[in-house]
Order: sequence, then structure tokens, then C-alpha cells
Amino acid sequence: MKAIRFLFWFWLVIGLALMLFYKVPEPLGFSNGLFLVFFALYALALEQKASGGVNKQLYLRALLVGAFTFVLEWVGTETGWPFGRYEYSETLRFWDGGVPLAIAFAWIGVMSSGVLLSRASNRITRAIQVGLFALAFDLVLDPVAFAQQFWIWSEEGAFGTYYGVPLQNFAAWFVTAALLSLFYPLQEGGVAEPGSVYGEAVRLYQGMHAMFGLLAFKEGLWGPFLLAIIIIVALEGGLRIDRSKQKQNVRPSVSRL
Repeated sequence: MKAIRFLFWFWLVIGLALMLFYKVPEPLGFSNGLFLVFFALYALALEQKASGGVNKQLYLRALLVGAFTFVLEWVGTETGWPFGRYEYSETLRFWDGGVPLAIAFAWIGVMSSGVLLSRASNRITRAIQVGLFALAFDLVLDPVAFAQQFWIWSEEGAFGTYYGVPLQNFAAWFVTAALLSLFYPLQEGGVAEPGSVYGEAVRLYQGMHAMFGLLAFKEGLWGPFLLAIIIIVALEGGLRIDRSKQKQNVRPSVSRL
């Protein structure tokens, strides 16, 4: 857990600094895709911790999510459904051609972090929450990825665009994440205290938004930049309110003793 936490944050800080102030050197081009692998592994490590230890079903589910979304992305690049017409550049690839394997890892990270952030007590409400977490993430990510040419949109789509990205793409992200969440077991209500899985999942989600928010700022994408700030602040406010409530609940219990 400590190793993957360190790798993720180290990769994020170094990679972000390079992309903001210089560029990722060509020999290190593989590092863009590798970052998404670390994102998935970190989110999975948190999910495993939340489940109480090694869980074979957790990794089998991650494998199925990765395989399903990889195929869905391949269908998207071939047919334009459900996300719209687009193609991947070489930026995220470990080898030439096809959908980058890193995209499957990105979806695993999105799903695991979204499930950990949800506080819902039933699957339907959680599906909506996870879909919204995925949607919020993509509203910041996709315009930046398009501007940085991680992938290239070739058509506007039937319903218009958001910073050059077809609106149907965002609907597809919401629906895909919401449906996939139904295969995850319900988690107990997250504990907001420092060091908790829920608190660390919040930091992970905030970190991803901070990175893409700053890249949005560099590209002059003010909508995604402001949205990233709003999401980070909203999650921080919710976390602090939860911690305050927990402290208030603990004090009466202690006084009775």
C-alpha cells in the first residue's frame, strides 16, 4: 500500500511539473500510460483495504471491468458509439496501434475511486452517485486530453460539444459507470477521520482533479479549470463537516464514561 501510494503521488507531481513547465521527454513517453496504471493500482489498494484484506473477487471484478471497458473503447473508436467518433494518439500507448491498454486501467481507477466515495446505502442511489463522480471527472479530463492530443475527436456529435468533446461522450461515461457500479458490493458508510480509506479516496480524487485542473489552466480551458476547483473544494468541505460531526458524536460518548 505504501509503495503504490508513493509511486502514484511521485509520478503525479513529477509528471505534472514536466507538463506544466516543459514537456514529457520523448524517451519517457511511456510514463503517461504508466501513470494511469498507478492510478488503478492505488484505487484498488484502497478498495482492498476497505474490504478488510486480500479479496480475489475484487481483482477478478477489476479484470472484468478493464476488459469490458477496453472492448467498449475499441467499439467506440471503430463505430463512434457510444462515446462519439475519436481516435487515440500515441501518447498513452505502450506499443503501436489500437486502444491503449492504459485506458482499461483508467476505467478501473475511476470505478474503484467512485465506489469508495459513494456513501449510498442502496445500489440504485450508489449507481447514480458513481455515475456522477465519473461524469465530473470526465468533464475536467476530456477537454484537457483533447487539447493535449491524448485522443482526437473527429466529429461534433448530434447533440453539440463541450470544449470540442461531443456531449454524448459524457452521457456514455455516466451510464457506463452507473451500470458497472451494480457489480460492486455495497460499502459501509465512509469514515472521514484522518487516515481512513474514505479520506484517502477523497485525496486521490482531489489529486486527479488538481492535476487535470492545472493542465486545463495551462491550456486556457477556464470551464474545466473552475469545475476542478469547485469539485476539490466541495469534497474538502464535505470531508471537514463529516469529521466535525464525528468529533461531536464522540464527545457525548466519552462524557458518559
